[in-house]
Amino acid sequence: MTSFKIFFIADIHNSELVFRRFLSVPKHYDVDIMILSGDLTGKAIIPIVDLGGGRYQYSFRGKTNIIDGPEELERAKSELMNSGIYPYVCTRDEVDELKNDPEKVDKLFSRLITENIARWVSMMEEHIPKDKQVIIMPGNDDIFEIDQVLKESSRDIYPLGRLVELPLGYGIISFEYVNPTPWNTPREAGEGELWRMLEKLVDLVDRDWRKIICCFHAPPYNTTIDVAPKLDKNLRPVYSLGEIEKVNVGSKSVRKFFEKYKPLMGLHGHIHESPGYDKVGGTIVFNPGSEYSSGILRGLILELDNDGLRSWHRIG
Repeated sequence: MTSFKIFFIADIHNSELVFRRFLSVPKHYDVDIMILSGDLTGKAIIPIVDLGGGRYQYSFRGKTNIIDGPEELERAKSELMNSGIYPYVCTRDEVDELKNDPEKVDKLFSRLITENIARWVSMMEEHIPKDKQVIIMPGNDDIFEIDQVLKESSRDIYPLGRLVELPLGYGIISFEYVNPTPWNTPREAGEGELWRMLEKLVDLVDRDWRKIICCFHAPPYNTTIDVAPKLDKNLRPVYSLGEIEKVNVGSKSVRKFFEKYKPLMGLHGHIHESPGYDKVGGTIVFNPGSEYSSGILRGLILELDNDGLRSWHRIG
């Protein structure tokens, strides 16, 4: 082998359509390694209320829908799943009960998330050829319960806490935490704590840093791939002269890490609105961006040889 290719995607947020497109990548592209990185899970449940007599009701994107029969029910569930939503078929009494018990909502959410991740892992094991190396990593939005599901796969897919070997002597280290967000997600920390966590990763590295790829969910601060809309105290975009103001929201600790250790490459996500690439010193950093709610697969194919990154291009 004189070179190998990586397919990289991030932030699919439970979109069934994007995940199925990820599974089909080996049919369309000659890649050796497939990386699904960060924010695998969805953010909302929508109840589909059983009205009896084979009729159901649900609300989505400001519209209340009445559906009739099992075929329409399956179409409705698919529509929600393709948009990253967890459909939950239940009675009106169950909806009322959930509204009055946040703890039950949390338990239901956790169950739906872990069940779907387990289903996805099973699909990956079945559909992605065994000669393809697969890496699947959580992100800041993902609950900790999914880690065990990923670890239990028959394929060696879980990358956190170790150096994953790649062809031609390359290795990849992964890190799912991000700097604080307005949404208080499960895997975020202040920059001081992030730096301490990142420094622990150095012990994993047993080779020249120019042979290391960093799959870090948070992009480095002050780059073209960490730009997001500025938000006010109500989490609404701030406008100036009719245009949305933009700010850099990436991690200063990740940037400092790259400046200190100079790995070959950084693979990032987290900021959906900032697809592209940049450089931090000699380290080239990428973010494929995300349009998961539209079912669009946005990915990167990167080819490496013994001398480093040979070529790359975007998909989607």
